[in-house]
Amino acid sequence: MITKTICIANRVNINYIHTSKFKTNRMVFNFISPLTKENAHFNAMLPLIMMRATESYPSISAINKRLQYLYSGDISATNTSFGGCQIFGMKVNMLNNKYTQGTDVTMETLDLVCEMIFKPYTVNGVFDKEYTESEKTNLIDTIKSEINNKGRYAIKRTLAEMCKEEAFGTSIYGNMEEVEKITSQSLYNAYKQALSTYPIEIYVVGDCDVESIANKLKSYFDKIERNPLTIELAKTVSSASETKYVTDKESVNQGKLVLGYRTGYRYEENKYHILQLFNEIFGGSPTSKLFVNVREKMSLCYSCHSIINQANGIMLISAGIDEKNNKITENAIIEQLEMIKQGKVSEEELESAKKSIINGYMSVYDSPSSMASWMFYRTLCGTKTTPANEVEKIKNTTLEQVMMLANRMTLDTVYLLKGKGGKDE
Repeated sequence: MITKTICIANRVNINYIHTSKFKTNRMVFNFISPLTKENAHFNAMLPLIMMRATESYPSISAINKRLQYLYSGDISATNTSFGGCQIFGMKVNMLNNKYTQGTDVTMETLDLVCEMIFKPYTVNGVFDKEYTESEKTNLIDTIKSEINNKGRYAIKRTLAEMCKEEAFGTSIYGNMEEVEKITSQSLYNAYKQALSTYPIEIYVVGDCDVESIANKLKSYFDKIERNPLTIELAKTVSSASETKYVTDKESVNQGKLVLGYRTGYRYEENKYHILQLFNEIFGGSPTSKLFVNVREKMSLCYSCHSIINQANGIMLISAGIDEKNNKITENAIIEQLEMIKQGKVSEEELESAKKSIINGYMSVYDSPSSMASWMFYRTLCGTKTTPANEVEKIKNTTLEQVMMLANRMTLDTVYLLKGKGGKDE
């Protein structure tokens, strides 16, 4: 899928995916950092402060006015994790030059992005104090919003308990106490560290002059002394030695039950397609066993689904329940897993699950964002596989392989979020 890769500095690559399918071009700037408690809050803040103001555009209104002139281009912050890595930066959407009546929107938008990355607004050699405090408030609000969304909060707490000794258990936003400690000086120091030590993968999707883009970015990186870190996907626990039971109490009307499993099947080990098919059959779709049986037939929960993480092979089953039903729901979920262990999956279930996954793979080509994401995560995993390759793997995956996976899974953590008035088990 990648047409060309251009190295413009030490561990800084531009990956060009040429396509004339869309009226817009997309650029994604990915800074890759170790995911640690010491730097997660800084990394979460950096794209926000860089996009807040630049030397030439010292306010949000000035930046927005410039973007409006550039045919309503869009620049937004990104922050996520993959295994033991934190990936942060910004994504840029702009109209293809073919539709701009002579304006070189691609390069003029890139000029603005370069200002954000290399010439952010500073006062006396550090970030502006007022802007820093404002973005700290915004980041704290984001952390609070995670707590207010009880479904997400339950998943986050489950992962924190499961992965106490692993990087993946660290929040990509940090915690409120660490955010409060950020100063304009410490944030600027983190910014300088990011530019000099983090590997950077840039993705350009569309129809444009990638050589000009590369030359522009190279002219900026040539002024930076790069000493990049070597960052690897963290090794993860493949099985649980025992099951932990964790209960939290919050002001909730609906209980949240999460079961965290270790599967031992990760993308880089060429077994992820088996895990993906298992998940689709088990709880990843409206035709899955959890949805059809536990939610619909048994009426034990308001919602019930499973999600998987390709970097570390963790699977989570999340259910919104009446608190009194927590144990019976847990047992019902485990019973559905036993069904798959025993091969009690119909041909219709198997083929429906395969078709759903295959449709998802083929939709990768439907947007510049999905194409860029696909290639980036394949790069992190050290593979150049295509959606077509993955489709063939799914087609050839057997029920016996799915059964083998189901039989090796181990239950690591059972997490329950209940109301403050509920009785302890």
